[in-house]
Amino acid sequence: MSGPDGLAAVIGGVHERFPGHRFRPLGEVDAHHDVLRFTWELVPEGGEESVVIGTDVLALTEDGQVGGISGFFDKVPAA
Repeated sequence: MSGPDGLAAVIGGVHERFPGHRFRPLGEVDAHHDVLRFTWELVPEGGEESVVIGTDVLALTEDGQVGGISGFFDKVPAA
């Protein structure tokens, strides 16, 4: 699956695996021409320590739509 439906499926899968958690941005978005980089964390609703931290790199199309996303995990839960 790709496009908006694919992105929604990934986010939905995270919410299924980590119920009661939400995504929260960390820092500012870096932009260079048509590429954006941002860091986020997945935290419990109570605001405790993050369980996952990631950095995503997003490429925009000429008309400003999302053309692709590459994600990197900086912190993951122990297996």
